[in-house]
Amino acid sequence: MFTMQCHHMAISACTALAVLSAPVAQAQEAWMVVTHEVEDFDRWQTVFDHALPTRRVVGEMAAYILLNPVDRNLVTVWFQWDTMERAQAWAADPALANGMTAAGVISTPVFSFHAIESTTDKIQVALERR
Repeated sequence: MFTMQCHHMAISACTALAVLSAPVAQAQEAWMVVTHEVEDFDRWQTVFDHALPTRRVVGEMAAYILLNPVDRNLVTVWFQWDTMERAQAWAADPALANGMTAAGVISTPVFSFHAIESTTDKIQVALERR
């Protein structure tokens, strides 16, 4: 498998192609939601934070970490991506799986993808028309 180095983390050729080929200006933003259990949240967050430059290069625009109030090691992350294609390519990249293993993810991650269909501006316009 071909990989390229990107800010201290290797990404696969598939992710690199998705990054290079997606026309961001015309693409629709997307959310990727990932839930998994980790051995130790602090260890996981150190690896997660270290991977930020790589995630930004491959299309992440923002990330929000949600912790379960009963179990701090049950983590959900909401990622905002510049395109659905890039989010899905990153989720399938072996580099992500390797990073999750290194971070101490101990359950099978559950991924879901969501297209962004409306914004606050659109909601405001709809309310003003009422």
